[in-house]
Amino acid sequence: MERREFVKQVGAGGTAIALGAHHLGALEAAAPVGVQPLVDGWLFVREDLTEAEALHSGDDTGWETVTLPHTAKVEALVTGAPGSGTAQWQGRCWYRRTIPAGTVAPGQQAWLRLEGAMNVADVYLDGQKLGTHLGGYTPFVYDLTGKLASGKAALLAVRLDNTDNAITGPKPMADLDFNMYGGLYRGVSLIVKDALHITDPALADKTASGGVLVHVPAASAERASVRVQLHVRNASAGARTFQLRHRLENAAGTVVASVTSKPLTLAAGADNQFTDTLDVARPALWHPRTPHLHTVHSDIIDDARLVDTETTRIGIRRFDITKDGCRINGDATFLRGTNRHQDYPYIGYALSDAAQRRDARKIKEAGFDYIRLSHYLHAPAFMDACDELGIVVMNCLPGWQYFGKDPAFTELQYANIRSLIRRDRNHACVLLWEVSLNETGMPPEFIARTHALAHDELPGDQTFTCGWMRGYDVFIQARQHGGCVGVTDVPCLVSEYGDWEYYAQNAGLNQTAWAGLAPDDANSRQLRWHGEKRLLQQATNFQEAHNDNRKTTAFADGLWVMNDYNRGYAPDIESSGCADLWRIPKFSYHFFRSQRPATERYANADSGPMVFIASHWTPASALTVRVFSNADEVALSLNGTLIARQKPDADRLSTHLAHPPFTFALPRFEAGTLEAVAFVAGKAVAKHAVRTPGAPTVLTLRLDESGQPFALKGKDSAFVHASLVDVNGTLVSDAWENVSFGAVGNAKLIGANPYSSEAGIASIVLQAERARTKVAVYALACVTSGDTTRVLASALGVGITPTAFTLHVTTDGSAPSAASPRYTAAVPANPPLRVALAVGREVVVTARADAPRFRVAGSTAPKPGS
Repeated sequence: MERREFVKQVGAGGTAIALGAHHLGALEAAAPVGVQPLVDGWLFVREDLTEAEALHSGDDTGWETVTLPHTAKVEALVTGAPGSGTAQWQGRCWYRRTIPAGTVAPGQQAWLRLEGAMNVADVYLDGQKLGTHLGGYTPFVYDLTGKLASGKAALLAVRLDNTDNAITGPKPMADLDFNMYGGLYRGVSLIVKDALHITDPALADKTASGGVLVHVPAASAERASVRVQLHVRNASAGARTFQLRHRLENAAGTVVASVTSKPLTLAAGADNQFTDTLDVARPALWHPRTPHLHTVHSDIIDDARLVDTETTRIGIRRFDITKDGCRINGDATFLRGTNRHQDYPYIGYALSDAAQRRDARKIKEAGFDYIRLSHYLHAPAFMDACDELGIVVMNCLPGWQYFGKDPAFTELQYANIRSLIRRDRNHACVLLWEVSLNETGMPPEFIARTHALAHDELPGDQTFTCGWMRGYDVFIQARQHGGCVGVTDVPCLVSEYGDWEYYAQNAGLNQTAWAGLAPDDANSRQLRWHGEKRLLQQATNFQEAHNDNRKTTAFADGLWVMNDYNRGYAPDIESSGCADLWRIPKFSYHFFRSQRPATERYANADSGPMVFIASHWTPASALTVRVFSNADEVALSLNGTLIARQKPDADRLSTHLAHPPFTFALPRFEAGTLEAVAFVAGKAVAKHAVRTPGAPTVLTLRLDESGQPFALKGKDSAFVHASLVDVNGTLVSDAWENVSFGAVGNAKLIGANPYSSEAGIASIVLQAERARTKVAVYALACVTSGDTTRVLASALGVGITPTAFTLHVTTDGSAPSAASPRYTAAVPANPPLRVALAVGREVVVTARADAPRFRVAGSTAPKPGS
């Protein structure tokens, strides 16, 4: 529900509103209405308190002040086995805050909306229980009308429980392939409405109704029809007469269509659904390549007063799916995609809206135009970003290899489907509704009911259900279940590929080319520190599987997975991502970039012609150099001497690829620079170079904002990356050094500190509680080579210029301070060095040259036949 603009416009009762050319005279606003985010001022305690202790004691001892989104516990980088000291936390916790007096005027409606609370939530207002919500991924709403006295503040409290639950599933944590992190990890808001108002879909609880529902029954380059369905309720003491108006704006804010109803009347306590159609000439259509968006403004006007409004962003587009494939606006389209888990290191699910958008942008930049939201609802902000970027979505019912025996489990799944569709039904990006429980045996009556329920909630010819068992509109098959091989009678999609079939060594493809590789070398679960050879093998596996998918009837495929992630049942990282936990790309990321046409360009994501050399070019590198590009030809040079200019590969791994790689054979290793130049129609369009790295001599710092300025609008979490580079700025890909971090300002660092660099990069989370944070981040590393140790340091300013720092050392084992001797040059490695980075007289970060280092643990592949 987008009401922010209305809040800005209305401000206070009686303020005139400028409404442009399409208006009914000079409208005035009614009493203040809108959305009030309840994100700050929360008190939190991670204890299983009784209701009396939490609600009536008045004692805040032991409670900490927090801002949403919030994780119940900062987790280990790699969560351990259940029962271990690093296991992901499961338990009960409490949140509470006050709702100020005067928030709601007499006669107004008040609703409380919670977007995501893991996993069972009991909600209280002034000690009275409002209800219990089951499931941590679906939003829920309570009607507070009449419960908020105008002259008295109210106490809102939420008790959360994320222990294993047979009703909610999706599976006990000890058996689950991902983590269900605790906390009030998405937003909470108070919605204030006039007594005459557009309803909330969850509160209205009407099939295919409630709130605003937009359909696009026809769309072409010449003309489109946009049908807007509005559900209105009159909670006034008497009848109300009003008019409804809908305005459709394009991305530039120009009204391209509008309609205003004749006067309408609702009796006291009555509700009704009203439908209007907007005709649009020459619409800008939504497509993954051209994600044009429109905005529907739906207004209720009563006696020249604007009493309620809803803003709904849509895409004018038409999907068509048959056994012959997928068409978007009549354009035959193969959707190249991936799967995503939504967690961050340490903070679990508690991602800011900006962090969600950064993830979406990385997915688009990786060359994907489709994503499966495995295996649950993802954040509203992520959905918004998919609309904006042109990422087609498979939206998923929460579930994974589990069907509860209690009938309450089944009923909850039906409720989850309603909630899923009612939340996301107007998003341009949603193509498919996975209302099947992933990899779960389901009774035929459950399949039939879930399929029918989705079509009941979203009638029309633009609703496509999907599931891994037959009975849905689209058959989705992971490669380990057969993919879409031989499926010709129904639409088919490869839901997962690239991981399990290689991990279990049952890919079913021609594996003779690497039959001699050890299981850990041959599978796709490869961390960045595993090195060039294994990262290239991961890219090969993904290429082979994606090429094979393109031979089938599948109209889309989804790599498993975009980013590495933690899982409940294993004390290691599932590392088949084309990017790591920190969203740092592996070689395979660039393979998928190369599958996007060179002609595709986006204003809000890196795109267009590309070329990438998948080599670190060290003495250990293969002399067969692989280059990924979406160009016609690539020329590769070594130290200015042309090796070859050639067309893409034509081998068994490339027969159906949009853009096969380019493989170059070099006669020998020679330290220096490899440069690749890509050509389209004979014209150079892109370049990429790699240099043989030297010793790490410089430490650089980078804040990963990915198009979203840090903490621009409120609480935010983003990654800070410290890179060990040589004198030429080349990343030292085998550098394994401890990097220590420190910060000065109104933000904090979260994570292992020091962090042992992976393939030359150490990372940490920077978190700000407030908007427009000003902070300086400092990093420090001691690099020992032979009999000497060098100190590398760097500073990064966010919103400010970082204050200059000084380095101070001790060699007698004592803690260094700002009064210790200054570091000026490399020193003998023994005795071990201790270093302090000081800003003025304040020590911001310290480091020890002899501190132990660690490696992130990846999956160990099963032995053949095990």
